[in-house]
Amino acid sequence: MGRSTVRGRAIGTGIGITEEHRALAHSVRGWLARAAPPGEVRELLDAGSPAAPGVRPAHWKALVAQGLTGIHLPEGYGGGGGGLLDLAVVLEEAAYASLPGPYLATTLTSAVLHQGVAAGAPVGVEALCGPLRELAAGDRTAALALGPGTLTVTPAATGHRLDGTAPPVLGAGAADLLLLPAVTPDGERWFLVDAGAEGLTVRPHRSVDPTRPTAEVRADAVSVPAHRAVPVADPGLARDLAAVLLAADACGTAARSLDTAVAHAAVREQFGRPVGAFQAVKHLCADMLIRLEQARALTWDAARAADEGTAGEAAGAEARALAAALAAATAPEAAYTCAKDAIQILGGIGFTWEHDAHLQLRRAVLARQLLGPADAHRLQLQP
Repeated sequence: MGRSTVRGRAIGTGIGITEEHRALAHSVRGWLARAAPPGEVRELLDAGSPAAPGVRPAHWKALVAQGLTGIHLPEGYGGGGGGLLDLAVVLEEAAYASLPGPYLATTLTSAVLHQGVAAGAPVGVEALCGPLRELAAGDRTAALALGPGTLTVTPAATGHRLDGTAPPVLGAGAADLLLLPAVTPDGERWFLVDAGAEGLTVRPHRSVDPTRPTAEVRADAVSVPAHRAVPVADPGLARDLAAVLLAADACGTAARSLDTAVAHAAVREQFGRPVGAFQAVKHLCADMLIRLEQARALTWDAARAADEGTAGEAAGAEARALAAALAAATAPEAAYTCAKDAIQILGGIGFTWEHDAHLQLRRAVLARQLLGPADAHRLQLQP
């Protein structure tokens, strides 16, 4: 199996196991090194305030030009014709580079929106095709709530009325569109809402990861036209897709932590020897690699199952949910543990603001917050 040498990365082969996916990862990695240098991340971190609505990061135009905003969408919507596994490969590399901004939130939203469009009647979803094409083209950004929170919907003269508050929404502060679930007497329904809609308040949080902050979304008598209801038949679909993509992001975070730790252990000396020569450090690095490879394998399987299990068949949906739960229970924990272990191997320098080690820890903590505790996902695996 080939190993990458770009940016000094030489451990593991990534989520993608085919030659096409390895080539995609190599291409994205090289592009990120040029288009999204560490200085851009540091500027956002030092600014301490989230981007305003409609403001795009400096790398956004180049990212769109690479076709990465729609790589997972059909060509009919302006996408690249790939699947969720292709997107997972890209997200792993984006996380490795600590890519800031709305890329993860936007691609997750477009993935769920596409499934809603695909599941609905052609006439009923025509109004949703335009926003989907805009997301694929990178003309607009979006964010998705992973749960309804206290959001409820009632019939209104113009369609629907939305009230309540969603749980923390990744990227909502700078998003143009919001995909929100709400509770109805018949179950959960999804609605595509403009971020500037009257009665909708988006309040950015002081997030643990300032490069990708969350926000509170509150609706007070927000009017949603009937054609903005998204026909997501499977209530677990959005959370399954979120689990897959956040797991891919976590794999990139874990990989960056591991490479950072190994590189430091090879050059830092104590008692006349590199610290990597000591058994305790060797075992720590080996454990990090085991966690990373396990997370990658489960994330690959979850992405494959999601690509095969979004057509509505009961068996496919069950396999998708199972694989997503495994990835969600494993990958964020691997990223969190690897980030902590890397800081320990780095020693004092790993605790400083100037070193990038805390960037990986921040991303890992955010993934755990969004997906919830690993034990909750493990409970889904019980018969």
